[in-house]
Amino acid sequence: MREEFFKTGENELNEAHELLEIDFCDDGLVFFHLQNATRALLKALGLSYGLDVEKVGSIRNLIDLIRQKTTVKFPDWIEQIIELEELSMSDGCAASICYDYDMYGDIVEAVDALYEFVKEQIKG
Repeated sequence: MREEFFKTGENELNEAHELLEIDFCDDGLVFFHLQNATRALLKALGLSYGLDVEKVGSIRNLIDLIRQKTTVKFPDWIEQIIELEELSMSDGCAASICYDYDMYGDIVEAVDALYEFVKEQIKG
């Protein structure tokens, strides 16, 4: 199960990067894939520590659970990961704006860092 979550996270992150490479104008879709990647990667990490993470849906709750129940020390970029969930909350506006890498690039880099962090934690 851990490997499945890790693979899902990897696939979702690749989807987000593909959208960014083609200048796809839908920040909501980019955030959707980044959130899915983040949730899957955090669940893979939690499962590697024997935590019951499958029903936890919130990124913040997953991070809090891992912090409370394990010895994992997340680097500072974890705050960008938490910000991802807050930025992605619907404001009721259906308008699509182009993803601005200059504005949100730190979040993409944080999810990339999370991927490498989890990969090292579960495979190392």
